[in-house]
Amino acid sequence: MERDQFWHIVAKVKSGEASPEEQLELNQHLAKNHADIELLKMMDAFWEVPFRAKAGSLKDETKQAWNKFQKRIVPEAVPMNPAPANSLRRIAKFQVKTAAVFLIVAGGFWLWNASRSPGPLQKNTVSTRNGSKSKVDMPDGTQIWLNVGSRIEYDENYGKKNREITLTGEAYFDVVHNEKKPFIIHTQKMNVKVLGTVFNVKAYPGDKMTEVELIKGRIEVTFPGRPQEKLILKPSDKIAVVNSFIQRSPDIAEAKKITKKIKPEIVLTALNYQATDSTIIETAWVKNKFIFRSKKFDELSRDMERWSGVSILVRDSAMLEEEFTGTFNNESITGALDALKLSYPFQYRYEKNNNTMTIYKK
Repeated sequence: MERDQFWHIVAKVKSGEASPEEQLELNQHLAKNHADIELLKMMDAFWEVPFRAKAGSLKDETKQAWNKFQKRIVPEAVPMNPAPANSLRRIAKFQVKTAAVFLIVAGGFWLWNASRSPGPLQKNTVSTRNGSKSKVDMPDGTQIWLNVGSRIEYDENYGKKNREITLTGEAYFDVVHNEKKPFIIHTQKMNVKVLGTVFNVKAYPGDKMTEVELIKGRIEVTFPGRPQEKLILKPSDKIAVVNSFIQRSPDIAEAKKITKKIKPEIVLTALNYQATDSTIIETAWVKNKFIFRSKKFDELSRDMERWSGVSILVRDSAMLEEEFTGTFNNESITGALDALKLSYPFQYRYEKNNNTMTIYKK
């Protein structure tokens, strides 16, 4: 066994971190190297400082250990009758040797502890593609329904030290109550803090709005860079932040150049219900319903892209400003477009090679 490996395992044994295999390896080594047995006996006899990780720094632990160790090897008082010179030399030699043992083991333990220091927290990611949804059961029992084209991220401390996630896209939450660990959702435009409740968050990149809809319970909404603005929502409240966004254009290259910048504004309204069955329009997607009311096709087509997994290219610029109202329940993209044609005349063509539906004037 290499010396570095020997002291590494000794440090792990002293800290109670050695595996059965490592303890066996050390025992096999000591059976063949009796000199190392004496070193360990010397260490145990003159140094009773346990190697256990503490909240303080390693520097402080080592200093405390050294002070305690010195008391074990240095006499409290000098005797009245000095010892013979050869005895003093033996004591000095013994002290140097034991001090060397202390430094080696302390150093080994420091290296071992440093190697165990936590690195970057492991990130967990759950995502859905356009055209697909998913349900996520979190470690604390919280349930999350991910809408199409969405993603959540959380680290390994979730449920242990915190309950924080980052959301891109849309998700419906049923959060388990925990007063000691609030559930916090981070989006680009707002942060949502709850103890336990049911609500929906929509935060798709490029959308005109970032929205939060509260179904039941109570939530606190704050905004990055605007700490003075804090809102408490009650059931049936809906809050939206107006974002900067890129408006659709008949030409994709031109669309990238046309950016309509709006100073973010906060709008507080109420949830929208369908008159026929009192379904909440904003969360109907959880039940595989796609409900829209007086929505411009510029926004509607973006929702249809995510819902169907098919890209939509609009060649009729006037259609982007047209408003549509309807309800789709597991409709195909062609079935949905055929229904919309009843309100506004247009043609469409599907291009299989790039999975794109091109819409043009009739």
